[in-house]
Amino acid sequence: MRSPASSSVIADQAAMHAALDLAGMDWKTSRARTWRSLSDIVTDWAIICLTVWIAYRIGVWASIAAIFVIGNRQRALGNLLHEGGHQNLSNSRDVNDRIAGVLLAPPLFNELTLYRLQHAWHHGSLGDPAQDPDYLSSVTHAGDHWFSVYLRVLTTPSIWVSSVFGHFINRRLALRQKLAIVLWWAAFEALLDVTVGAHFALLFFALWIAARATVFHAITTFREMTDHYGLEPGGVFSYTRDIPDHGLSSVVMHPHHNGYHLTHHLFPHIPYLDLPEFHAHLKQIPAFNRRAIICDSYIKGGRASVTKWGAAHV
Repeated sequence: MRSPASSSVIADQAAMHAALDLAGMDWKTSRARTWRSLSDIVTDWAIICLTVWIAYRIGVWASIAAIFVIGNRQRALGNLLHEGGHQNLSNSRDVNDRIAGVLLAPPLFNELTLYRLQHAWHHGSLGDPAQDPDYLSSVTHAGDHWFSVYLRVLTTPSIWVSSVFGHFINRRLALRQKLAIVLWWAAFEALLDVTVGAHFALLFFALWIAARATVFHAITTFREMTDHYGLEPGGVFSYTRDIPDHGLSSVVMHPHHNGYHLTHHLFPHIPYLDLPEFHAHLKQIPAFNRRAIICDSYIKGGRASVTKWGAAHV
């Protein structure tokens, strides 16, 4: 069944496609770069492994610090999985899916086919409470500050469980698909055991779960809310924010240029590597500038991403 939101999403995309064609901008050519995508994935994994190694060598205090780094890089890998869902890691569908299906989805407790299906519904049914799987119902009360609203969403049990266990709690995931994820982790842990040792392997998994339950969940919740929360459903422009890269905070909250969410919803085939430049070109188009919600910070100022989260944003 087609969502009522689909027509407004399609209309916004078509309007921007026409505006770019009129301006002579190329928006149709695929730009995915396989080796750069692999390089980013390997770098994120290397940071995680190095962080666990440092915690392994130093002890408990390093483990606490490691959770912050691992949680951030888990979010980075999740953003690259998102790119894989759109086939933006490689121009070859087979190569793209092998990369995402081996290096990204299983360690994040996700299954690529189900992820792609759910995310397609998010794009096509954007803001539809009944059919958008990423829709966040309003929990804002009169007089709320944005941070109170964030904490309320952050501590919602179902959202926390989803952050920690991914698709394992999804009834649509078949037993054999869950088993494939378990086997991936069994093989990975066995590899760590053989190459480094059992203690390191156990520590890796413990820190992985601890990071997902804390830092990853906190970043993911904030990121999900910055994308759409507090806005009016009715199309891509009215319900989506762009948060251009602006330093360390973007690396923490939106690694791999994931903050260009409005740009992404309008042009989902544009790979993450090209989003900053493509966004800059879009800003030269009057039809985009008139309607786009572009935030210049996360929490400060009138154009912050948290504006409209609470009833009393300051």
